[in-house]
Amino acid sequence: MKDSTATRLAASCAAVASLAMFGLSGTAMAVETPTVSDTATASITLNAAEGNTLAGHTFTFYRLGSYGDITAGTSGTDVKSLTVNKIDDASDKWIAAANTKAGITDLQGFDAVGDLAHLGKDGEPTGTVQGRLREAAKQLAATASTAGTDGKAIPAAKTMAGTGTTMTVADLPNGLYLIVDSAGSPMIAGTPVQGSKTLNGVTLGALTIKSKTVAIDKKVSHDRKDKATLIDSKAGNTASSASWNVGDTVDFQYEFTLGNKQNTVKMVVTDTMDGLALSGDPVFKVGSTAINPTVVKTNGFTATFDQNLVKQYENRKVTVTYKAIVSNATRAKQASNTVALASTQYDGQAQATATVDTNDIATVSAYDLNVRKTNWDGKTTLAGAGFKIKDTNTNKWMKQTGGSWSYVDSQKDATEFLTGGNGQVNIAGLGAGDYRMVESKVPDNMTSLITATFNFHITDAGVVSVDGDANKLISDQPTSKNEYTITVKNIDSLTELPQTGGLAGNTMIGVIALTMAGGVAFLTFQSRKRGQRHAL
Repeated sequence: MKDSTATRLAASCAAVASLAMFGLSGTAMAVETPTVSDTATASITLNAAEGNTLAGHTFTFYRLGSYGDITAGTSGTDVKSLTVNKIDDASDKWIAAANTKAGITDLQGFDAVGDLAHLGKDGEPTGTVQGRLREAAKQLAATASTAGTDGKAIPAAKTMAGTGTTMTVADLPNGLYLIVDSAGSPMIAGTPVQGSKTLNGVTLGALTIKSKTVAIDKKVSHDRKDKATLIDSKAGNTASSASWNVGDTVDFQYEFTLGNKQNTVKMVVTDTMDGLALSGDPVFKVGSTAINPTVVKTNGFTATFDQNLVKQYENRKVTVTYKAIVSNATRAKQASNTVALASTQYDGQAQATATVDTNDIATVSAYDLNVRKTNWDGKTTLAGAGFKIKDTNTNKWMKQTGGSWSYVDSQKDATEFLTGGNGQVNIAGLGAGDYRMVESKVPDNMTSLITATFNFHITDAGVVSVDGDANKLISDQPTSKNEYTITVKNIDSLTELPQTGGLAGNTMIGVIALTMAGGVAFLTFQSRKRGQRHAL
């Protein structure tokens, strides 16, 4: 065992600023005449990176060395120098073994903790010093359970479950600590001296954790009536779906936090689009500051944040915004946008050996509805009926080209949808919103005196509802069993018109007035089922 003089010399040579990983900073200290010992307790504060949380982490504190032989500084709240002393022989052997694997030199007359503290000043992540510090912390964390007396665990000073974004662990005997994070890289930090004092003007005892998990949160603009609200949309056909027309341009956003520069080599985000097409360039910001990762646009885009960006903005939240056009979305297969984050981290001295993958997805839903045209009694379906749609939120008529919707000012320019041989037409690619449908064409050989006009609505979950029409031509509305088919009846005979004094009644009176001849009201029309004349 090394003598006490050597111990003091070892610890007194602790290079504080060189221990950025320890939370210590300053210059290498020469031997001083000690004035005060340190028997106080202090606190270490752990902080989550911006936008992250300490929840889900468990922190175990191991005391590596104690403070002693403290020499006062120029003020009452500062000290000029101190020693770092070993706790006991078992912990000294534990630290010595870790130092050997990390390539930390066994200096003559130094305790193992003194060797660790004596590393030179080098704050670069790729530097030799930082690599050795990371490796030492890694080895200490890996062997703490068996390196104690008789192969038992090194006693922990304290174990705490993480909570919130910052937490203070109090009542720690002053000294140098290994902090093992169950969900992050191990760290070494020193407590404030004598409970609260700084060392050469540097405050100790606070650090940001080096999480090995990287969260990413992706959101999409809600719908056309609520464009400003960004939501988590994970699946179609639900009340929490984002719903847009095919052809609309939609806003997307995701957020993640850049890693600690001492822990992270680079981060790569890959944004993949299905049923969507990127519109323009994505924008990357840290706070209000625009940053410029390397971007490649292919079926979405890939952005690479190299170590220079990580060093500049470590532990800061990155916000990514961009626009995409909905190119293909149906009830059966909604459009989706997946972002995958790969964070390459240091593993001790090695670079780029541990990669953490995280992903998140956002869906954009579009829906369809069926319009079914029948005769008055609903027994015969009618082909050739035409319908046009107006968006009542924009007061624009709607045109569909190649499955994508656009807006036009006049009804004549709107797309006309015709019922087929089964009397139905499917209108697809509609997002949540409020619409008006007009019957623009009646089937051949059918009366055109009365046609249907009605409002319908589509929710974010794809539920279709109809307000009905004045002439009561809507025979049924979508139900739980028939979620999106609207049946529109045709008039076979004016005697079938509802006698309510509304539009239908007024129309009939007008027709009768126009057809008076010889004191007899007479009207002819053709029925699809029977080519015969009917008299009132």
